[in-house]
Amino acid sequence: MQIGFNFTLNGTLEMVQRMVKERQIDYCELLIDNFFHFPVKELVDAFDCPVAFHIMFSKHLENDTEALQQFAKNVRTFIDAMNPVYVSDHLLCFSHNDRRLLHLAEIDYGEYDSVRRRVEWWQDALGTRLYLENYPSIMEGGWEAPAFYERLCKDTGAGVLFDASNAIVAKHNCGAPVDLWKDVIASTRHFHVAGYGPSFIEPNVIVDTHDRELAPDTIAFLTDMRDVFDKPGATITYERDFEIDYDSISRDLQRLHDIFPRTQEKAHDMLVTSAS
Repeated sequence: MQIGFNFTLNGTLEMVQRMVKERQIDYCELLIDNFFHFPVKELVDAFDCPVAFHIMFSKHLENDTEALQQFAKNVRTFIDAMNPVYVSDHLLCFSHNDRRLLHLAEIDYGEYDSVRRRVEWWQDALGTRLYLENYPSIMEGGWEAPAFYERLCKDTGAGVLFDASNAIVAKHNCGAPVDLWKDVIASTRHFHVAGYGPSFIEPNVIVDTHDRELAPDTIAFLTDMRDVFDKPGATITYERDFEIDYDSISRDLQRLHDIFPRTQEKAHDMLVTSAS
């Protein structure tokens, strides 16, 4: 298992470079749409390690074709220059009845055909296999999501960027067992994990906060299913966007290394090979 960290804002550049230098991480995942304004060469030169791309605001289920074509053109420029280990995006609702949502919402899993058509189109536009991240369900979507992703991947050739802590969040909010995701976990090589916590406005609801260390049940989930997660070429990206503290993040990265032990030099070599 290769272990990475998400790089979302320029302010954490030195910290991420230090993680690479100290071999705490094997690769860096870039929230690529945050860096479209950078000259490609500057981004290529910033990291002495393989990279992965995570897309946040393509809005590919809702955006118009012309805007998406320009977005895809930008992503492909960076793909050609940096050869990422994977390219991922989300299945999210950014609006409802033409009104923008304050919080990004889960899709209606009953709308399968329209989602499948958009994913096929978006994947073709990007020109690479697309990995789609599962949502930290608040309502009953947590029960429907695993079968939906399995069907979608089978029909489109896309993969799942399986977020382990999002599955734990769904279990807390709607009771959906994490075992429902077992076949998805077995079928994909790319994973996310982060801390979660209660919603600020509704403490009974658990949300994907990215602001604290991993919860004990997330660690237990990864540990209990370690052999299903770990496989040749597998990656797991640790996400932290708030309460950035190097020592705290290092503790979590070490927890991941304890669950997925490997030889550092061998891991780096494998990932470089996978990216090439």
